Amino acid sequence: MKRLLQPFGNSTVRLRLITEADLPVTLDWRNREDVRVWFKTSQIITMDQHREWFAQYASRDDDFLFVVEAIGRPVAQASVYRIDWDEKTAEVGRFIVAPGAGGLGYVRLACAELLRFCAFTFNLKSVFLEVKEDNTRAIRLYERNGFREVGKSHGLIRMSLPLAQIIEGEIYREGYASWASTPER
Repeated sequence: MKRLLQPFGNSTVRLRLITEADLPVTLDWRNREDVRVWFKTSQIITMDQHREWFAQYASRDDDFLFVVEAIGRPVAQASVYRIDWDEKTAEVGRFIVAPGAGGLGYVRLACAELLRFCAFTFNLKSVFLEVKEDNTRAIRLYERNGFREVGKSHGLIRMSLPLAQIIEGEIYREGYASWASTPER
């Protein structure tokens, strides 16, 4: 059974769990050509498929997709999934920005807040992700949030982040991303 989570964030972005009412918007975001190209599975998804995914998602306690809100409206999505509660690890990703909201820093802030949430609320030890090698914009975002490459395979880069870096304040100060110890690339 999925646990109920309170919305979280900072003064700019707020992350809340996806609801069934969000499905039309998030499906539109996911099905855009400029978004699908970056997913491992890039085919167009039907509303029936999306509803079926949501029904399965709603019963799982290892998968949490958040709608990111800013300026009073949904602007992106972010997710933590494949959570191993025993090992205290998870995958993060499914970052999608809404049309017209790109380049405004919402995904960067949402990523930082999601990582803090994983560290302090879920008490995870580390998170990882996989990103296509040619997705330089996403790679830069992940590096700025502390991720480091740990391997490559079949056109994908695997990146990891020990969350102790967040807990100990090496990456974040007072709840906001500082990137002081994470050099820009």
